[in-house]
Amino acid sequence: MEENLENKKKIILDYFEKEQNNYWKTINEISGTTKVESSIVSKIITTSGDFVRSSYRMKAGEPLFTSRKNFRSKAPFVDKIIGAFKNRID
Repeated sequence: MEENLENKKKIILDYFEKEQNNYWKTINEISGTTKVESSIVSKIITTSGDFVRSSYRMKAGEPLFTSRKNFRSKAPFVDKIIGAFKNRID
């Protein structure tokens, strides 16, 4: 990833670090808060191993994302077990 994208990825990761309870976010929510264009957010989230997409959560028809670190530390234990059985993150 080029340096500019790495900087924007850090901004997005920092945003997720600040989220306490509601850590699943749409691309538009991430973009609106971080001021990173939604197309760039989408590119970073889909090409980086630092983010995960929920396989069953949606908000207003949009997929939800979180950082891998947030999922590991904040997701309910049951979601982690189900993810292990499905061989997916959630």
